[in-house]
Amino acid sequence: MLKAEEISQLAVFYRSHLLNDVMPFWEERTQDEEYGGFLNCFDRQGGLTDTDKYIWMQGRQLWMFSVLYNRIEKRESWLALARQGRDFLVRHAYAGHGRWYYHLSRDGQQVKQGTISIYSDLFMLAGLCEYALANDSLREDLPLIEETFAAAARNFNDPNFKDLFHGVWSPERKQHGPFMIALNTFVVAGQVLGKDRVKKYIDECLKQILSVFAKDQYRLLFESVGRDDAFMDTDAGRLVNPGHGLESMGFSMEAGEEYGNRTVIDRSVTVADWLYQAGYDQQYGGLISFLDAGKGEPPVTDWHRETQTDHRDKVWWVHAEALYTLCLIATETGSELWFNRFKDLHDWCQAHFYDREYKEWYSALSQDGTVKDSAKGSCWKAAYHLPRALMKITLRLDNWNAKLKK
Repeated sequence: MLKAEEISQLAVFYRSHLLNDVMPFWEERTQDEEYGGFLNCFDRQGGLTDTDKYIWMQGRQLWMFSVLYNRIEKRESWLALARQGRDFLVRHAYAGHGRWYYHLSRDGQQVKQGTISIYSDLFMLAGLCEYALANDSLREDLPLIEETFAAAARNFNDPNFKDLFHGVWSPERKQHGPFMIALNTFVVAGQVLGKDRVKKYIDECLKQILSVFAKDQYRLLFESVGRDDAFMDTDAGRLVNPGHGLESMGFSMEAGEEYGNRTVIDRSVTVADWLYQAGYDQQYGGLISFLDAGKGEPPVTDWHRETQTDHRDKVWWVHAEALYTLCLIATETGSELWFNRFKDLHDWCQAHFYDREYKEWYSALSQDGTVKDSAKGSCWKAAYHLPRALMKITLRLDNWNAKLKK
């Protein structure tokens, strides 16, 4: 039996964790007061380690500060951070024709990597749309939003579109990532452009994620499938990222709720159960990063090389996103099983990821939970996955608690 008192205590904890333990770390140092935009590469103590601007991270933080303003509190400091981020990005990061650069110098004057990634486009679209809701800037930004939306809608499902960094385009296979991020982005964009206008793109993403990449025969969601939608018995084809899949199920459930589609919600819960059972580390707790559906050692990916992690390691974003999805399923279904899974992962993350001395979460842990990478920000980590998950958990628990008290 779920207890209202326990849920109420967790709701208070998550709001406090967001507002007192995580966001102050970013609010105190992320604004680039000299050039505009955001700084997001910091060591454990908050020391700056890189000043370049990674646009997919800039777009994420634009969205984050905007949505906190829209959904948590009308803090002018959050809106001001979003505004200066938006101004830098519109001035320096837009490449034209709906496309956005990937990597700029700190001052925005040098393009170090151009339009190599659809993820820059998608995160900028989400950021601009959320900012328009926060700042009533739609009249000013609508032409840019329209151009970015048109490019994203054209490219996310184009088999010949090759700008997929940090993924690698292949003529033989398609990847889960673009559909997953497009799904979340189009739901956000629907708030500005209209739910009916984005629905066909959302439906396509849901079809691909829940019926193509998720395969009942294997009870898994794969990161790649063949162009013919079939399972590929290759290193890339067998690769499963349980936390990435759980994040995708969270997006799918939210889309199902947005459009009142119970079939999508139920299917998402089924696939989430596969992924949780496949990824949960029975020996040490938490979720492993990658697995091979053939039960062998998964291949070393570019991401592993870049971050110097192992497939058994525990990574911050996997756990933050999984926390939210477990909470989402528990609140949606009222299931004690899912609530206990959420509490178990909550306890593990607080015991291992949270840095009580310098706040925020570590980037990566070894399989046994010892700290492997203590950085708080990087070209991979910004004020996004963790505060987003904490914000959404807070809102879900608040709503659930209110219902239980009726």
